[in-house]
Amino acid sequence: MLKVLCCSFLFLFPVLISAQTISIDENFSDWESISSFYDDASGDNSGYPIDFKTLKIYNDDLYIYFYLEVGEEINLQEGNNISLLIDLDSNSETGEFFSGIGYEFIFNFGQRSGRFYDPQSSGFNSYDIGLVTAPTVTSSVFEMKIDRAAEIDGTSLFTSGSFDFMIRSSESNGDLLPDNGSGTLTYAFNDENIYEAENYSLKKRNPNDLRVLSYNVERDNLFNPSAKENFRRIFQAIDADIIGLEEVYENSGEQAASLIEEFLPSETGEQWYSGDVGNDNLIVSRYPVIKQKSLSGNAAYLLDLGDRKLLAVVAHPPCCQNNDGRQREIDEFMAFVRDSKSGSEFDIEENTPIVIMGDMNLVGLADQQTTLITGDITDESSYGSDFIPDWDNTNLEDLKPVNPGLPTTFTWYSSGSSFSAGRLDYMVYTGSVMEAENAFSLHTPEMHPDSLVAYGLQKEDVVLASDHLPIVGDFSFKIPTGNEETGMIPADFQLFQNYPNPFNPSTTIHFQLQRAAFIKLEIFDALGRKVETLLEGKKGGGLQAVNFDASSYSSGIYYYMLTIDEASVTKKMILVK
Repeated sequence: MLKVLCCSFLFLFPVLISAQTISIDENFSDWESISSFYDDASGDNSGYPIDFKTLKIYNDDLYIYFYLEVGEEINLQEGNNISLLIDLDSNSETGEFFSGIGYEFIFNFGQRSGRFYDPQSSGFNSYDIGLVTAPTVTSSVFEMKIDRAAEIDGTSLFTSGSFDFMIRSSESNGDLLPDNGSGTLTYAFNDENIYEAENYSLKKRNPNDLRVLSYNVERDNLFNPSAKENFRRIFQAIDADIIGLEEVYENSGEQAASLIEEFLPSETGEQWYSGDVGNDNLIVSRYPVIKQKSLSGNAAYLLDLGDRKLLAVVAHPPCCQNNDGRQREIDEFMAFVRDSKSGSEFDIEENTPIVIMGDMNLVGLADQQTTLITGDITDESSYGSDFIPDWDNTNLEDLKPVNPGLPTTFTWYSSGSSFSAGRLDYMVYTGSVMEAENAFSLHTPEMHPDSLVAYGLQKEDVVLASDHLPIVGDFSFKIPTGNEETGMIPADFQLFQNYPNPFNPSTTIHFQLQRAAFIKLEIFDALGRKVETLLEGKKGGGLQAVNFDASSYSSGIYYYMLTIDEASVTKKMILVK
């Protein structure tokens, strides 16, 4: 039902008073505090599948954001005729007339194209207006943004303080928002809302974090001499520890490791290892690859991080309209993860960290995304039963790395394509044992010039290197035993915060024993790797003090864990040099 404002046929709605940030990231929680702009009546779609529900709009000084419920699960970029019509000058006598407005701007989402009438007709695509929509898979709810500074043929679009508009599901019949004959929707900009991009550093926040990079390098372009310097600058700016590469068809894992060695020379005691199962999905790593297996068009690698292993799946399921093939391959490698956890395949230990990364080509049915995150196998007769993929019986975490400087999370960008920028590349992981400390999807054209200089990058590096963006996640490892907040140690024992903290180069750890007990005091780095055992054995009751000398360790976050009679508790400390 249309919200009534006075008795006019002009509906002018204010935006939210308090400023906030909308992110086009498939997480709609940031829309919850924004009031509905228009609620369309149900069942007024004349038998067409699209039955518009709720529309919300928000703006800041740089972007216009839309939230739209379409009533039926669809693919927004294919197979529909949903169009956004905007009367930029709010004059029904100019532009193209339709249902009470004279629109100068129309964009058809299913056809991925637009027309601009000023007064001649000019075509444009999503990149011309900065249009980014999410999700790229089927959904009944979508969000999108358009650049307020967009120009078509040198003409600025949003030059006034408001615009009239409507959304229709087809050129005739179908659903119309607002309902035909219900008046005009007018949106007034709130210029008090200022976009403030979150400060995302390309450097690790903690030098001990594990940096994982996934990168589709577009048909071996990584080895193309004309793109070599673009890739060199990108890899040097990111400086990853584990690199999953997709679309390497004509070059081997050894060749990839050799090239990365050229970009990121090893220091004493370091080297680049590689994995190659014979398809286009390679891995290059600072850690040895101890097992590998081809999974149709995808690859599984087991890495030795020292005192723990890491299971990495580097994936590149088939593209575009091949929903069946994409679902089969995701079913297969998720079943491999299930079987590795249960003791077959790679037979990994409990709480082994798992990362699945790559160009997933998720542009079709949402079922494929669901399988990737939840372990819901579609073809159970071929690939076995569903499973819950994380060790704590929860779904995998979806990293959703942001584009620094933008309110978006796209990972694919090709301005010559009719398809708009979208999130095709994924990194999902076992959140029960891994903590994401930082994440980004690098898009150099939108980086501030000062940031480009600081990181040794050039504006066009990413778009000249590949049509996919490098996606990066920094991880620390949780220590699965022990509980920092409540502890598992009996109440008559106590572990105190170290002093001083932060410290350099040494600190003292105190703990209280009310009775004699077998104890162990260990130090772990931010990745959960044990670096030292300070004390182990039977100790009598009383206050105990143990010195930790970190002269030989680098700055960062460390953990100390006290174990008493097989129960344990963990606390954090910070070394600053």
